Amino acid sequence: MRFALNAGWRFGRAMQMKSGIENVDEPIIISDYDPIWLTLFTEEQRRVQTALGEIVTRIEHFGSTAVPGMAGKPIVDLLVGVRDLAMVSSRISSLEALGYENFGEIFIPGRLYLRRRGPPHFNVAVTVEGGEFWHAQIVIRDYLRAHPHEIAAYSECKKSTYAHGSRMFSSYSQAKAPFLVALLERARQWHASKS
Repeated sequence: MRFALNAGWRFGRAMQMKSGIENVDEPIIISDYDPIWLTLFTEEQRRVQTALGEIVTRIEHFGSTAVPGMAGKPIVDLLVGVRDLAMVSSRISSLEALGYENFGEIFIPGRLYLRRRGPPHFNVAVTVEGGEFWHAQIVIRDYLRAHPHEIAAYSECKKSTYAHGSRMFSSYSQAKAPFLVALLERARQWHASKS
């Protein structure tokens, strides 16, 4: 789980296990930044755009693989913007045909989560462009790109979290949640100061 929505953005919410949801948890690894991630994003962006067609308003690279110098899970994240999530339901099968598992609005209302495991590995988050989830992802990415000291600190947090035994997606996300909450607040303040 990357973000949870409840009275604003909160991170690290305990996973709510329902039928099939336990399948979203998976072992993780942490890697140093790899420039190939940008190439992989560009290639997959084309495939996802073609599969979903005109309902897509924009596709952005987000998450750790979108920040040069950032350590993270070697999973390329694509943020797919649409005008209305209801429009996506008729097109999900085209992503499934590309090998994506569809988990629907798991954990975060207003965001559809799909993943394809390879290698290479991809996550797709489909959400309304300009909505709260979209905005938080872009603000954090842009803030990190502009602040190398934050990249170093967040990378260290991830490596330390992993080294201390958080090696599953759920436990890893929960363990680094306090750092991420504070990071988002700093990113929002920075973004507001630029406006």
